[in-house]
Amino acid sequence: MQTALIWGAAGGIGRALIEILSKNGWRVLGIARDATALSGTAAEVYSADLARDADMAAAALWAAQQSDGVVHLWVYAAGDMLGKPLADTTPAEWDRILSANVTGAHLAVTHSLALVPAGGHLVFIGAYVDRIMLPKLGAYAASKAALDAYVTVLGKEVRDRRITNVRVGAVDTPLWRKAPFRLPKGAHTPADVAAAVLRAHTEGHRGNLDL
Repeated sequence: MQTALIWGAAGGIGRALIEILSKNGWRVLGIARDATALSGTAAEVYSADLARDADMAAAALWAAQQSDGVVHLWVYAAGDMLGKPLADTTPAEWDRILSANVTGAHLAVTHSLALVPAGGHLVFIGAYVDRIMLPKLGAYAASKAALDAYVTVLGKEVRDRRITNVRVGAVDTPLWRKAPFRLPKGAHTPADVAAAVLRAHTEGHRGNLDL
C-alpha cells in the first residue's frame, strides 16, 4: 500500500485528497491545525500549527513513525487568503498569509523531504499567479508568486524526486469566502483539484500543472 502525506488536510482540497486517495487504496496521513476536524475521514491525523517550526518538526517525526519512513506522495495543501488593499494590510496580516502559503511549505520540506524516496512525488497547491494579481489580493498574490519561485528552485535542487506545482484559479472552498469578490462561474471544485493531483502522480508529471 502506498502512503500519502497531506499538509493542510482539513481544508477543502485536503479533504478531497483524503477521499480520492483512500478510495484508490492509499494510506493517508493528514496534518492539520485541528485534527479533530478530520474525525470520520479515512486519514490518520495529527494536529500541528504549520507556522511553528517546533510543531512541524514534531509532525514530521509522527509521519515518519506512521509511514515507516517512506511517503510516496507528499502534498502541501495548506493556505490562507486576505481580501484587503496592500496599504491597509497590517504586518501581522502580511505575516499570516506568507506563513500559511510559503513559510509553512518550506518548514514542511525541511522537516519531511527525507521521507520521500527517490522517484517519490512532492506536490504543492499553488495558484495561477497571473490571474490573481487583483485589487485587495496583494498579500495572497505575493505569497503564491513566492511559492511559485520556491517550487521551481526546489525542482532544480531535488532532481531525484518529482516536484509539481498545481497552479489553480478559483476553487469553491471555504477559503474563497475570504476573497473580496464572488466566486466566478466555472470555478473548480476541491474534487477537481484532488483528481488532478492523483492524475499527475499516476502519469509521472513534474513541473507546473495549470488548472
